[in-house]
Formats: sequence, C-alpha cells, structure tokens
Amino acid sequence: MKAATAAILSRAIRGHGLRSGGFTLIELILATTISALVIGILSVCLSFALRAWESTQNRQVDQTTLMVDLIKLQLSELDPTPIRSEGSVHPVFRGNSSSLYFVSGHSVKAISHGVPVVVRYAYDARKKLLSYSERPFDPYHAKAIEDFSGAGKGRETKDRPPSYEIEMPAFSLSYAGRDATQFSDRWEKSSEIPIEVLLRWTGEDAREHSRMLMVNCPFAISVKKEQAPAARQGGSAFE
Repeated sequence: MKAATAAILSRAIRGHGLRSGGFTLIELILATTISALVIGILSVCLSFALRAWESTQNRQVDQTTLMVDLIKLQLSELDPTPIRSEGSVHPVFRGNSSSLYFVSGHSVKAISHGVPVVVRYAYDARKKLLSYSERPFDPYHAKAIEDFSGAGKGRETKDRPPSYEIEMPAFSLSYAGRDATQFSDRWEKSSEIPIEVLLRWTGEDAREHSRMLMVNCPFAISVKKEQAPAARQGGSAFE
C-alpha cells in the first residue's frame, strides 16, 4: 500500500514539473497575437511620424510673410530718438507707398538685442523685389543717416550696407497719425511719427493680404481685403 501511494505521488510530482516548465498552445497563440498587435501599433505610429517629418522638411517657408513679420517687429520697437538735420530736430521716420525708413531697437545683424539701427525697406514694382538694409544708428552723424535714406535712388555712398532682397508680387504702405481720419500713402510730418501703418502685399500664395501695424506696439491687426481702408494721395516726400 505504501509503495502504491509513493508511486502515485511520484507521478504527480513529475507531471507538475513538466507543466510548470512549458506553455500551452493557447498561451503561445495569445502571446503571439499580443506581440503582433504591439508591433502593428508601433509601425503605424512610426509611419505617421515619418510622414509628418517629411512634410515639415519639404514645406517651403513663405518669405513674404517672414518679411512682413520683421517689419511688424521692428515697428513695435521703433526708437524715437531725434537727430538734428537741416536746422531742425526731428525723429527718424520717412515713408511713402513703396519705401519705409526709421530707427528700430531690433536688428537682424546685431548680436546684442536693443542696439538701435536705421532700417530701410524699398520696393521695386518693376522687378517685384522688396529689399531690406540696415546700418548702426548714430544720432550725432545725421548726414550719414540721410545719405542712407536715399541709398539706391541716385545717392550712392561708399559705405552703403548690403541689402537683402525677396520676391514680392505686390507691396504698398500707407500711414495714419493720431488725429487722422484716413490713411495717406506718404508720411510728411517730419516732427511726428505715425500711429498706424497699413501694409498691403501679395504673398507667394498669390493671395492679397492686409495688416494694420501699430507703431511701438507688439500687436498687429489682420484686415480683410474688403475692409482695408483706402489711402489718399500725399504730397512730396522722400523717394
């Protein structure tokens, strides 16, 4: 009797050992299915991430929008420090429908932020090019500043700074002062600085855009084409 009991226990122990050392067919199928699901989910996520990365790399930045953002930023940091020129003291700001010239605390080239520079934008309607240039602002050398304002209009200077040009199908500027009832395509008040600058341009997307730029204010107002105010013709101003 004892021998039979020992044999039964021995077989039970051996059977338990074999069971604990392996997997059943159902367990293997379940593990394989879960692994396949995890691999499938990871492959879908990786594929989506790669497509998003490729679309970002292939996307071309609209240079016209970048230039408009630069104008907005520099106008928001406009420096009203006056200079003495032609017997009068006045801030540096001149503008017409295709040119803009003022002093800003934001420089594209300066390493230190806040260093004032004289910036100049000029649009060539024939070539469809908008050019940008800047030079350090020195209020004690007004003649150099005035010469820089006329660069490219028959008043070449030896130290003329290099300019950066981008293609822009259309570009126009107009201005409004504190008490103005409408915009003007020329700013003639040398003793004052406008409060708003209305910028119209056609981007690389061939669409017409309008934006109201606030002087010494970081915010801009996007204006729809049908809402953009008309600009009246101004008198003589710098060309």
